[in-house]
Amino acid sequence: MLSEARTWQALPLAALQPELGPFEDWVLCGGHSVSLLTGRDERSHGDTDIGVLRSQLCECLSVFHPSRVFLCLDGQHHPWDGVDVPDEVHDIWIASDDLEHWVLQIMVFDDEGDTVIYRRDPRIHWPLENHFTVINGVRVLNPLVTFLFKANQMKLADKDAQDLSAMIARLKLESE
Repeated sequence: MLSEARTWQALPLAALQPELGPFEDWVLCGGHSVSLLTGRDERSHGDTDIGVLRSQLCECLSVFHPSRVFLCLDGQHHPWDGVDVPDEVHDIWIASDDLEHWVLQIMVFDDEGDTVIYRRDPRIHWPLENHFTVINGVRVLNPLVTFLFKANQMKLADKDAQDLSAMIARLKLESE
């Protein structure tokens, strides 16, 4: 099993769809999504994050050999049994074919019908059609959802503070 000490060799954006094969219902998340939204790379990216709805998670994970899939729970990586993903799992890390490096992080978004539910407070929810926007042909997580996840922390990591600053500074809101 991979340990926490293993390094990331994050997939480049161009390799995401080939890696995911027939599964296309993912959204780009994290720092790479901020870069696409703002049109600038404000910082280096140590990983590549995508988001997948829980209702589509098994379909997504089926494209990977189960030995490459690790469920993040209680601060540890647990090998996936190839069947169930417990409801309390919201992050999944994918290892390279040789199991030496992490290559992809999957963020799990809870959903019910055509509604996406914020896992930290189910009172916050939004229509599935507002979950993402398309930029340069890539489905990118709605920047307000990115902001919600990054800003809702007691202490922001430096990278999250950079991302939030970049979004506020670079995203121009349309006015009538």
